[in-house]
Parts: sequence; C-alpha cells; structure tokens
Amino acid sequence: MTADDPALTPARQRRERERAAARETILSAARDLAKREGWDAVTMRRLADEIEYSANFAYRYFGGRDEILLALVRDGFARLHDAMAAAGQPSADAAAAVRRAGHAYLDFALAESDVYQLMYGLGGVRVPATDTWTEGQAIGDVLTGLLTTAGDRRPEPHVMQLWATAHGLIALRVVGRVDVDPTELHALLDDALTDCLARALPKTTEKKKP
Repeated sequence: MTADDPALTPARQRRERERAAARETILSAARDLAKREGWDAVTMRRLADEIEYSANFAYRYFGGRDEILLALVRDGFARLHDAMAAAGQPSADAAAAVRRAGHAYLDFALAESDVYQLMYGLGGVRVPATDTWTEGQAIGDVLTGLLTTAGDRRPEPHVMQLWATAHGLIALRVVGRVDVDPTELHALLDDALTDCLARALPKTTEKKKP
C-alpha cells in the first residue's frame, strides 16, 4: 500500500505521505550522522537531536535503532540492485553487460561507502545477514542472469569470484590496508572481470575491449 493508492481516502493518502516523509527524514538524519561520526553514533537520542524533535518522535515510525538500521540496509540493497540492473541492460555484447554491472557495484560502494559498510558489516555495527538474505541474494542474481545470458553454463562460482574481488577491494580500502584511488580499483576489478569471462564464456563470446 502506498500513499498514492486510489483505494485510500484523500485523508489517508495524506497521512501516508506524511508518514513516508517522516521516515525518510529520520533515515536521512541517520545516514548524515553516520557519515560524520560512524554508525556507533546513531542512537535514537542522537537522531532526535539531529531532527530537532523529541526522542519519542522517531519511535512513532520505527521500533528502535535496529529497525532504522535494517531499513537503511534494505534500502541500500534495493538501490544497489537497481544500479546494477540498469547498468547491465541487455545489449548486443552480453559480456559487456556483465562488465558494466560489475563496475556499477564498485561505483555504488565508493559513492555510498557509509551505507555499504553497514550493508556488509564493515562499519562496526552489524545487521544480521539473515534479516536481509533475500535482498543480498538479489544482488548476485543480477550477475547470475547476465552471465547466463552471455553463455556461462556455471555462473554461480563465477559470481562468487567477482563478488569476492569487488567486495575485497572495497573492504581493504575501508580499513586502510590499500591506498588506491577509484580509477585504480576499477582497473583491478576489470582485470578480474577479464579473467573470469575468459574462463566462463565460450571463446567467441567476449569481444575485445577497444
């Protein structure tokens, strides 16, 4: 049910819009606070200070801090999925679509590093993986579908390899173990994509990069 559902009365539609706006205000404040001070700083009291409301305001829309973090993780996975799916839109070169989706994953992790850290437990605060298992699996399903379309008969292990490479690069950068810029990270990922596609696809599938 959404705020624009024609089955709702105008008054109910207005209340749903207000509820959605309030939830987004709280989630936005949580993202901003985490970006400045880390996820440990995100508490219900601190959020109340951020949005200049009483501490009870956030409890009207979320059951507590864990519910807010869970909502942020689910939103992060949804936006990552959409970014990869859009980048991997079908084209004449199916292998190129795999590359684009892989680089979209890296772009998201770099652009939204705070949310990405929360999604994968890198920021000192963990949301149980079982709570977002379906959303996380959907990310791999994007690459699985693209590899299958490109001719890969065993896409699952190749998806695992590519995910481990992309996630590993981001994790090493987050914890300060590597000091490389985004261009270098993309180059490293592209090398991994080249190796993976060479093994995964029929010899004639992958076109030479310009």
